[in-house]
Amino acid sequence: MKYYNNSWFKMAILLFLAQFMLITTITPMFGEKPDIVPHNPVSGEVALSPHTNILGGDLDAEILTAMEQDQIVGLSAVFVKDGKVVWSKGYGFSDLERERPAGADTIYRIASLSKTVVATALMQLWEQGRFGLDDDISDYLGFTVRNPNFPDDKITFRMLLTHTSSILDNGGKGGYNVAINSANTPLLQDILSPGGSFNDSATWAAYRPGAGFTYSNFGSGIIASLVEKISGERFNDYCNDHIFRPLGMEASYDLAGIAQLDRVAVLYTPGSEGGFVPACDYIADGEVPKTQENTLPLGNAYKGTAGGIRTSAADLAKFMIAHMNGGVYENVRILNPVTVDLMQQMQWFGSGLEGFYKQKGLNFHITDSLAGRRLTGHAGQSYGLISDMYFDRDENSGVILIINGGHYRYTESGFTSIEETIINKLYNQLAGPAKNGARRISVNIDYLTVNGRKVVYPVTADIKTSDTFIPAISLTDALETTIEQDQTTGAVTLMYAGKTVRVSAGKAEFLVNGQTVYQEIIPYDKGGYLMLPLGRIAELLGVEMVYQ
Repeated sequence: MKYYNNSWFKMAILLFLAQFMLITTITPMFGEKPDIVPHNPVSGEVALSPHTNILGGDLDAEILTAMEQDQIVGLSAVFVKDGKVVWSKGYGFSDLERERPAGADTIYRIASLSKTVVATALMQLWEQGRFGLDDDISDYLGFTVRNPNFPDDKITFRMLLTHTSSILDNGGKGGYNVAINSANTPLLQDILSPGGSFNDSATWAAYRPGAGFTYSNFGSGIIASLVEKISGERFNDYCNDHIFRPLGMEASYDLAGIAQLDRVAVLYTPGSEGGFVPACDYIADGEVPKTQENTLPLGNAYKGTAGGIRTSAADLAKFMIAHMNGGVYENVRILNPVTVDLMQQMQWFGSGLEGFYKQKGLNFHITDSLAGRRLTGHAGQSYGLISDMYFDRDENSGVILIINGGHYRYTESGFTSIEETIINKLYNQLAGPAKNGARRISVNIDYLTVNGRKVVYPVTADIKTSDTFIPAISLTDALETTIEQDQTTGAVTLMYAGKTVRVSAGKAEFLVNGQTVYQEIIPYDKGGYLMLPLGRIAELLGVEMVYQ
């Protein structure tokens, strides 16, 4: 293994540059700013060695070629079909210095994939009737939380879960980003309450709570804090007792909680001399990581929870299968089916993080940018790591991809080229083209079911003799169309398989594939939601739909 002979001073500069690069070039997409102090290395910049674990198959060769193009350090991947892992492998290195190969059981700090676990913990309490999604979080935290720009507007659980709360990671003299790096971690109330020692106006967006989208790690930290207040348990302990252990996962927010430290991957950022700098989870020989204890009162679990879970692709697959299977993995239930459906249904659409986020569930990302199909899950990025967990709800297939460092190239979708290449290849090889079969739909006044999945309307449907009118957000979810809304006119454009339909409330003119078509069925507003005729829109877009 080749090293670069750096002085301690030069090493400190490299580490600073690496973290600066992480924050300025990677974080803006969908990662969280580092929120805990990592295990820094004692070695210097490490050169990338040739990948030696070539396995011989065509798929292996294609993956390794893609890794070489983007100088990927190492990766682990798992593919799931019909509730079973049908393929799992690792490539490259989990640790460059020690030349440890990556495998499906390599343990990584998975970054923002952790947010799906945070949401799962909260929704376990929701299905017990412990709170309502549209309740004011102030009533559960024990102090008032208000955006000072809109002091009369409550902030709800649903807003936190959809990144629409108007609570930001920003800070100057205070705020989340300052608090998590403080030597003495402040109370949550000190950040959110006026007059608090870490209160900062930069924490608050200029838009009304619920009216805009800003990706917020702080929001997920507040969710974890709410789990503590409602359950009466430490958040780490809650996840261990109610999610990780029941599923048989080796997983922990605390590095000291990992039994086999030689399975832990080092995370790398590019160095200044062509190699890679260890940025997180470098564990020196003989070192025993110290337990990270939260000594603050319950309800202050905002630090580290947005992205700090450590687990393997193989163990994370158990969690993903549970979400693909109505909340069950191998006869162990962590959620009820109705809760899973609610978490995965479209709760918001628009444009966030430079267009990366277009559709969102309850801390689940809904994307049409991978493998030629609609996928649901989450992505993560931090300390040079990239992680993905996405699944196709209709075809019951899913993929997990975790990469511990590389020279990433972003595509128009907001994903990196290596993510698109690997995920597309795995789906093409192991699942084949998207089937795009008929949407089997049953309509009720409060919800519809589509291919066995329940979609609850934000306002009730209007079942008329001419057609059934449902909210546009529910329609696009059920038909798996893409949706965009003109913020000036309120007009909505729906897209499917190269066809487009643009509609507006109160107007008979539908713009269909660029041509104006007059309809007798006119869209309208109901409680702030655009109501659209389900059957007519499906017909115009060419979506095959079967009523049941």
